Amino acid sequence: MLIRPRILASFLASVLLLAGTAAQAESLQELIETCDACHGKKGVSEVEGMPSIAAQPDIFLQYQLVFIRDGARKVEAMEDIAKKLSDEDIRALGAYYARQRPPPALRGGPKVDVAKVKQLIEPRKCNSCHKEDYSGQGETARLAGQRPEYLVKALSDFRAGVRRGRGMGAMMEVSITLHDQDMEMIAAYLAAKP
Repeated sequence: MLIRPRILASFLASVLLLAGTAAQAESLQELIETCDACHGKKGVSEVEGMPSIAAQPDIFLQYQLVFIRDGARKVEAMEDIAKKLSDEDIRALGAYYARQRPPPALRGGPKVDVAKVKQLIEPRKCNSCHKEDYSGQGETARLAGQRPEYLVKALSDFRAGVRRGRGMGAMMEVSITLHDQDMEMIAAYLAAKP
């Protein structure tokens, strides 16, 4: 039986594509394991100060990884890892973590005066970018269920102008007049949201 060159070429291309896909899947799994080591299983952090990345918007995660990889955002613990990420790795990680279940709402946190928190966040229109339920969208972060100490750090970094990236101007504007106690109340409120 004679195999035509076109059929053979097509068959070989398919085999190479499948082999490449299997290698990529294996390396994606290794990347996920690396991420989960700090950010928690499937991106739900159990480590103080370490953000949960589960259910973050895909584009938001991609932007953050690119900012860290390119040095626009300084996160010392991530720099060496991010430098090794290809654009394909970043797209795959963004898609994977965006599909994960969101972190559970924090239980047993400090009591929060909801009326006072709403007086802080409503004029700043936080829900216009982060959505009514604070689940995030597009390039804006999911805030609901995020670790409160991480939220305080992020707000503090925006207020101080040390956090860089898309949306920095808007975030500086909303955080510049917040006092530390305000940030703690807002963070506790958002952490307790499902």
